[in-house]
Amino acid sequence: MTLNELPQISDAALPRDVRAGSAADKRDYKVALGFEKVMLTELVKELTRATPSLTDGPRADAVQDAMTDALANAGGIGLAPQLYKTMHRSAP
Repeated sequence: MTLNELPQISDAALPRDVRAGSAADKRDYKVALGFEKVMLTELVKELTRATPSLTDGPRADAVQDAMTDALANAGGIGLAPQLYKTMHRSAP
């Protein structure tokens, strides 16, 4: 997966200090949020496999997408801020 394949993230989803930062800060945080959303998507897919009623039928993908979006919009699992901090701590 390349950076271009990560989900698109709006500037509104960024913390205030990141929005006020450089273009590189915004890009890095968006990458971290995109990665977290990809991870959430995989997590939701695994969790819904245990509930066949959620994974069967024509709306299975829509249910998984809605669950992923709800988790991401509620603040995710805290992975993005940690990734962002790690990226900036290890930057030259």
